Amino acid sequence: MDKRSVFVGLVICVLILVISLNFVLYSYYDDSSFQHIATERFIEQISPDYLAVFDNESFNKMVQNISASDFAASVSKTFLSSYKAYLSINDVTDLKRIATGADSTQALALNKEIYSLGDIIKVRIMLFDGYGKPLTNGGDILRIWLKSTSKNASANGYVIDHGNGSYTGHVRALWTGSCVIKTSIAATKEHIAIVHKYIEKHGLLHDMVAGFNKNNIQERTPCSVKPNVFGLADMCNFTEENYGLHWFCGKPKNSNLTCQDWKFTKGHRTDHLSQPQRTIARLHKHMLLKKSPAITIKGDGDYVLPPDLPCNKRPNKETWYEESPVGFYYKNKWHNRGCDITFVPSKVSYEKCLRDQYLFLIGDSNIRSWFDHIKQTVTMVTAKHEGQTASRWFSLRRAERKDLNLTLLWAVHELPFYTGEDSPREHIKSVAWHIDRIPERKKVTVVIHNMMHIARTTPSEFRLHVRDVKFAIGRLFKRIPEARVFVKGPHSATFIDLLKPLDFIRKIHEQLFYEEFGEFQDKITYLNYWDMTACIENVNVHPSPATVSDMINYFMSYLCGV
Repeated sequence: MDKRSVFVGLVICVLILVISLNFVLYSYYDDSSFQHIATERFIEQISPDYLAVFDNESFNKMVQNISASDFAASVSKTFLSSYKAYLSINDVTDLKRIATGADSTQALALNKEIYSLGDIIKVRIMLFDGYGKPLTNGGDILRIWLKSTSKNASANGYVIDHGNGSYTGHVRALWTGSCVIKTSIAATKEHIAIVHKYIEKHGLLHDMVAGFNKNNIQERTPCSVKPNVFGLADMCNFTEENYGLHWFCGKPKNSNLTCQDWKFTKGHRTDHLSQPQRTIARLHKHMLLKKSPAITIKGDGDYVLPPDLPCNKRPNKETWYEESPVGFYYKNKWHNRGCDITFVPSKVSYEKCLRDQYLFLIGDSNIRSWFDHIKQTVTMVTAKHEGQTASRWFSLRRAERKDLNLTLLWAVHELPFYTGEDSPREHIKSVAWHIDRIPERKKVTVVIHNMMHIARTTPSEFRLHVRDVKFAIGRLFKRIPEARVFVKGPHSATFIDLLKPLDFIRKIHEQLFYEEFGEFQDKITYLNYWDMTACIENVNVHPSPATVSDMINYFMSYLCGV
């Protein structure tokens, strides 16, 4: 056969392959046991422009370099080292090549179904793709949790990635009775790669704009933490206006407007992911493995008791070094494992705990719900304050109880902050700006929650925000050495339109807080809310009022105790 014939034959084979790929169909079916994750049937033709190519050996080595203790850690210490490897994954062509819960398997590591109270129960997990073929690489993020419906009990666990498509899940027998072990593929490696490559390119996952206005001439331009966003050559550098943290917006095209005419910002839900990419980010996550092993736990007592150490006496540093789960639900009541919750919630106990306090909650709407709960519980009066506007949900909030000498405040963090409406520049200030203006009071407590909004940007950018807060905390401790500072950690959410791979991002954020706040860990309490919300299968970005109440009571147990 001559060389020309061989060449023609190869060309024909390539054409046949491309045409075949263009007609690959993938259907996503509802899992009735996990209805809040997938609520629709989905069939879509896949474009051949997205090729899944990455170095399996290098990627597997990266995963295997993460220590088992870090998978178990309540606060991740080394997971950031995996970030570049995820960015090396190219977009996938055939969605059936992605891990799927329908075909993946799990089984108890030991051939027994009865365990003793306090035992660690191991589960062997093998991931398979949509063709029923075993995966040979790691990187998918899994969840595992223990559940007993009859006792309203649940506890989060952890999963070790062996880097070859196999995983080992760990749950602890924390109460007696019949239980099931549930496992889900929370975030596929392809999902993580798609979202973070997009963020690295554009700076943000969802769009933000700046509004310019002068003499009734108005214009809006895109903004990001990175300059030249979406190919714009002329940018306004608003970093100084954003309290030293990166912020760039396109210059107005109208010659009558300048950068000095910036009046407001606004965040959108829109993004520029392709349809196949968005499909992966919406549907190829939180996929429950269909077979849930059933076990029985026996032992003396109903559940594992906490140590004889009130949470308010526990060394702060220990909260940065716990192993999951840090606690569990039993009969709908949250129990800590590392300390004894001696705080009993009531209006009287809240008043006793918060007397003489200057309590400042800084972050987003998931810490504003704390403000609302505490204000209602203690029956506080809204106080007039500069920058406080009732019509703006994101404007500063202040409430007082003069008979208790109690001041309660809530404020949002700096840009990127997504308001959903036009937000005047003066309403958005930095966490550090607020901390630096805390008055010198005998009892000052600050709770910081940087999560859902800043989770839409890059890890390097998030580090800069955390570092800025750290410097402000250092200044606070110099002014008020007795000040208390808490970091409210991320909470779980499985809302289908939440495109962020939250299970991955929370590990990155935990590590960045751990590294940046290292010098202050003996003075700062880390509040783990991931275990609390993952084990109850929390769906929405805003947890239920009952869960918010549990979160605050958990915080109050560290602040005051009895």
